[in-house]
Amino acid sequence: MRILLIYPNIIESPKEISYGLAAVSACLKEDGHTVSLIDTTFGGRSDEDIMQQVNACRPELVCITVATNDFTYGMHILDIIREKYPYVPTIAGGFHATVAPEETLMQKNVDMVCVGEGDLPIRDVAHMIAKKEKRTDILNIWFKKDGKIIPNVQRQLPNLDELPIPDRGLFDFQRYTDWHGGMATVISTRGCPYPCTYCINRKQKEIYKGSGLFVRYKSVDKMLAEIKNIVEHYRIKEILFNDDTFTLDPRRIKEFSEKYPIVVGKVSFTINGRVNAVTRESLMQLGKAGCARINMGVECGNPKIRNEILERDMTDEQIIQTFHWAKEAGIKTYAFNMIGLPYETRENIQETIELNRKINPDFVGVSIFTAFPGTPLYDLAKKKGWLAEEYSSSYFQDTNFKHPEISLEELKRMRDSFGFEIYRKTKPLRAYVDLVDKKFTKYSAYMRFRSMLIRAGFKKVLHLFDKENFFDTPKPDILGTSAA
Repeated sequence: MRILLIYPNIIESPKEISYGLAAVSACLKEDGHTVSLIDTTFGGRSDEDIMQQVNACRPELVCITVATNDFTYGMHILDIIREKYPYVPTIAGGFHATVAPEETLMQKNVDMVCVGEGDLPIRDVAHMIAKKEKRTDILNIWFKKDGKIIPNVQRQLPNLDELPIPDRGLFDFQRYTDWHGGMATVISTRGCPYPCTYCINRKQKEIYKGSGLFVRYKSVDKMLAEIKNIVEHYRIKEILFNDDTFTLDPRRIKEFSEKYPIVVGKVSFTINGRVNAVTRESLMQLGKAGCARINMGVECGNPKIRNEILERDMTDEQIIQTFHWAKEAGIKTYAFNMIGLPYETRENIQETIELNRKINPDFVGVSIFTAFPGTPLYDLAKKKGWLAEEYSSSYFQDTNFKHPEISLEELKRMRDSFGFEIYRKTKPLRAYVDLVDKKFTKYSAYMRFRSMLIRAGFKKVLHLFDKENFFDTPKPDILGTSAA
């Protein structure tokens, strides 16, 4: 059967493949289906571009993944497909469909919604359609019949080692890797145990209750075999583990650190960690294995907002200590931050800047808070009348949260100068490059120019002028500056 997958990605940065679609494609191809992809990450977003690709596929099933930021655009794509193919079945999955299935399913051109992980449920949907069966009882799948919603319960969450390797070949994976300066992404776990109030993982954990272990790991051997395959088939310089929290299990970290240099070789890697979910010993092991950088969330410098509003459960001292441990281990650090949070004041944002000065991260990123459906902070914003009518389409230039004290324009100015304020006294060249960079990230032409510079080795030029603060190694944040 001919199946069309759609990735309606419109955010400016970062540019990542959809691992949900890659996982679904791998399962569908195992069953013998012909799978095509429409990917709007790098352009081709006009109605004419979309329909040209649809016509080439002539789909018998259309599957789309939607996040909150691209929900409106994704629904538009289904609308124009249905104008020419009125009877082709459609199913929506992804983060937004999982946490807001009723809203998604009530869109006029959505027939089914996949709630949760789609690898196995969409395989069952494809089998049903291929056999011309009429069912409404597939686990994880919500149906719409005569205008009424028919929900189904969750199946048991799968063992990750029993699933096929994600189908990176579905995408132009080399283009994604080149955009990141030679960094290839891998996901080795699913699920996050922490209850942060701004993140949909909390809602997903509720949805999956009773369906088995929420946090699951690929075995180290399976993970390394996947990485070895990437190294052999693509031009890469570094691996990025895009797990929510790579450092959860110290025993797994130890095994990984011992095997990675043997199996993969001298390919450095970056991980996502959490300051209260990693030990000094683990960081030392990772540093010896080739870890170039660890990304960790600071999010807010005010302890009350960080721990009572965001429910991060971490002290300033823990944050400062863990960033120090990473530097002891020879690992570069990247600090994630948010501004424009509920109840946050201008003074609180300054506290976040001050805390970042204390930890002195090698890289710093800051986004403007967005309230995602399914999260406690979304419910709070809705109750207080702080929600905009439309979903935002950017993590950095827009938000659906109407801050009662700080305008969006002021938040954008604060975001643009955030890195400059952190580095201006200790790393002045770095600070000014960051300031200029932030001013132009809103323009797609500049983002393409950034990517071209990194591929051409522009960071090497900066490295000659400032060896301490600009690193001659591949990073996803272009020019060796803060991430967008």
